[in-house]
Amino acid sequence: MTGLLRMAVRFVAIATTIAAIAMIFVPSPRTNSPYLSALSDLAVSPAYAVGCPDKACDHGIQCVPGVGFKCIRFNGKGCTATPCR
Repeated sequence: MTGLLRMAVRFVAIATTIAAIAMIFVPSPRTNSPYLSALSDLAVSPAYAVGCPDKACDHGIQCVPGVGFKCIRFNGKGCTATPCR
């Protein structure tokens, strides 16, 4: 009987340890909205190339913030933007 009790205690200890580790590494939900899917936390934001400056060109005049673009200036005579790849 003591062997069975010892095995049960080990099983409970291992199960508790695994549950505690799982709780530590589970990502917390971003918001508590009824309109989000249970899988919405798994969505990945778009990834751009490393070094993308996230600058767009405003009507060929100046560089402004713009996600996913690289602004190239022309010797003070304007600019152009290309998408980061």
